[in-house]
Amino acid sequence: MNFKTSIVLLFISSLILFACDNGKTSHEAIEYVPLNSITDIKYSKRFTISYYENFKKVEVRAPWPNSVDTLFYIITSDSEVERKFRNRKNTSVFRPGPESVVCFSTTHLPYLEMINESNSLTGFPTTDYIYSKHFRQRVEEGHIQDMGPSNEINFESLLSLNPDMIFAFSMGDDLSMIHKIETSGIPVALNADYLEDHPLGRAEWIKFIAAFYNKDAEADSIFREIENTYIETRNTMSTLPGKPTVFTGVVYGDTWFMPGGNHYGARFFKDAGADYIWANNESTSILQLSFESVYDRAGKADFWIGTATYDTLQDIKNADTRYADFTAYTSGNIYNYSARMGPNGGNAYFESGYARPDIILKDLAKIFHPGQMEDHQFYYFKKLY
Repeated sequence: MNFKTSIVLLFISSLILFACDNGKTSHEAIEYVPLNSITDIKYSKRFTISYYENFKKVEVRAPWPNSVDTLFYIITSDSEVERKFRNRKNTSVFRPGPESVVCFSTTHLPYLEMINESNSLTGFPTTDYIYSKHFRQRVEEGHIQDMGPSNEINFESLLSLNPDMIFAFSMGDDLSMIHKIETSGIPVALNADYLEDHPLGRAEWIKFIAAFYNKDAEADSIFREIENTYIETRNTMSTLPGKPTVFTGVVYGDTWFMPGGNHYGARFFKDAGADYIWANNESTSILQLSFESVYDRAGKADFWIGTATYDTLQDIKNADTRYADFTAYTSGNIYNYSARMGPNGGNAYFESGYARPDIILKDLAKIFHPGQMEDHQFYYFKKLY
């Protein structure tokens, strides 16, 4: 379960960038009285939503790795408010209720379905990566246009589609394409959910997406259900005696990518009642380790979760015979996040999993403590044979 790296390598890499506005007037120069917020952001460290009489303000903090920027998204139907905020530094203005949107990550798609706005999606890069049956049908019916590979977005197709807005993300070394798009008149909202260090922090970005549709209350209600289920499962697992040991990932080239102890992937293991081998590591990022160092620490671990594209025990052994020396291999305790794959390569885990950490947690809890989760059926994970 090499969470962040697998997403970057397989599913959400993009050329989409963000360039700051050159406006010099600060938001403090525009005085508005805030209303009581109806959205409580509990887990996310990256965004907030503030409500005013004629608009709402979404702030996204540090939207790419090592960023210190804060981006401001003003959502309003008031032309006077729009005029006052136009050309402010790091600020974009959006009309609520977009009828045509383009997303640049599969992880954004489930939120549209969850708030019943899936029909607003009209463009996506490399639509083969989409798993959702509903979105796949809309692709086949011609309602969703393929924008080309994510690293070579077809700008002409994007302009001809003329969406009301784009949901994108940035890795921080790509800050020119967005400026080009925005200059064309298409506003872009950067989603930084992949930088969260808590599974519920990622899922809470449903509130970010919903804010642009004025469906804040619906998103808040949906998230509370996910949160309650997650916490209930976590609390049950925390009372169980004995925690099996676990590790994750595979080698790419000469490097084994492993979540740091404070990475959201590591939190999943802890909350599912397992002892993650690298739990004491304080990093929130992905560690880059050698095969030998992983084997030294995880060779006797009880479980191996997440094997990338290796989907059978023979696949794993064929890739590197040393894998077969791990106790988790010899005991058959290997599980992968490939239970639901689309016909063209889409993977449900990389699409909806981050929006549904409660289901991921239940899957993992069933793996580590099957006697406590007899009624739960695996959704994202499956055992390898």
